[in-house]
Amino acid sequence: MRFLVIFGVLFVTVNSIVFDDDSSSGSHESSYYSGGRGGHHGGRPPKHQPVTERPETKCEPGWTRVHRQSGGWCVKVFVGMTNQPQAELLCAQHGARLSAVENHEERETIAELGRVMMTTTSAWKFGTLRTGIKRDTLHSPFYITDGNAKGLNAVKWSGGEPNQGSYGGGGNNCGMMWIWVPGGKQVRQRRHGEFFSMVCHMSWNDRFRGYVCGKPAV
Repeated sequence: MRFLVIFGVLFVTVNSIVFDDDSSSGSHESSYYSGGRGGHHGGRPPKHQPVTERPETKCEPGWTRVHRQSGGWCVKVFVGMTNQPQAELLCAQHGARLSAVENHEERETIAELGRVMMTTTSAWKFGTLRTGIKRDTLHSPFYITDGNAKGLNAVKWSGGEPNQGSYGGGGNNCGMMWIWVPGGKQVRQRRHGEFFSMVCHMSWNDRFRGYVCGKPAV
């Protein structure tokens, strides 16, 4: 009888140990495959950070925003009979530079701004705008001076331009935009919104004169 009691106690103890081991193993396996803290795989999926869109840059009142590869670019046409260095200094007073053109839309925009400025501030029907396009000599290539425009692809020269002329001791080394409305004087093959070359160091009061400044939008 005593032997049977001892044997029964041992049997219950062994079964308890085996059951506990199985339960523990099952718990670990469940944790492993379900991505629990004890597993080597899984875990919480990473949180997606919200995408913050940058607000569109703007121009101050009176300036017109155009698009360039670098982003927004602000342009404004001013009235003034100036040479190239003087126009650069006047633009600098506005935190800007003499503006070139980077694309055809920008060229058309500046031409329209010039037309509006000419017809609303004067009786002239033809004139010129100084721009940030020049060359060093009559035989060297033109380049951009506004420090922003990419290339000269949008500079549309009128027929016979750029020319190799000179006047008053200086070559026609500055690229200027021709502004014209019906009834205006026809000069050579110049057409509204196109470019021609003229001296940089002089200007004349014989037509509408202006210049275009440009600076990055903020």
